[in-house]
Amino acid sequence: MKDLAAIDLNEAIRTVREAGKGRRVLWQDSESIAFLSRGRKMRTDFHVDPSDEVTLQLAGEQRLHYITPEGEQKVAVIRPGQLLLCPGGVPHSPRVAEDAWFVVLERKRRAGEQDRFLWFCDRCGEKVYEVGVNVGDYSQDPVSRVHERFYGDESLRTCKKCGAVVPRPAP
Repeated sequence: MKDLAAIDLNEAIRTVREAGKGRRVLWQDSESIAFLSRGRKMRTDFHVDPSDEVTLQLAGEQRLHYITPEGEQKVAVIRPGQLLLCPGGVPHSPRVAEDAWFVVLERKRRAGEQDRFLWFCDRCGEKVYEVGVNVGDYSQDPVSRVHERFYGDESLRTCKKCGAVVPRPAP
């Protein structure tokens, strides 16, 4: 067993900011994963995690868009100092203010489990793209690989129903 050691979140934020990064894995041990994030600016996809996901908002505001089992889109606002539980299986899309920082805690994926990512057409509401991936090692930033593939291929971003194209996020 490793020695137990507290993580200084202020120091973690400082080092992530100085490195020009958007996130850092705080731990990936035992049964859980924790990471510090600034969020992905202009995010529009919905993530479906096979396990519960707990978000602790440290700074800025997060508007967590989510889809109910009935298909209704709703928004939960998370302010600094607030904690939110998003149950496993709920499609959700964290959309953050420029000054946002938050910590996400979740269970490590079990063998064969996949995370899903979905994009919808802003014009007609049709699902544009869905992909399931094995997340594995969070330090490899698997979510960025999914985004790179989707945003790098206009055919994946084109709605089959109305022809609208999901725009790329601004750099």
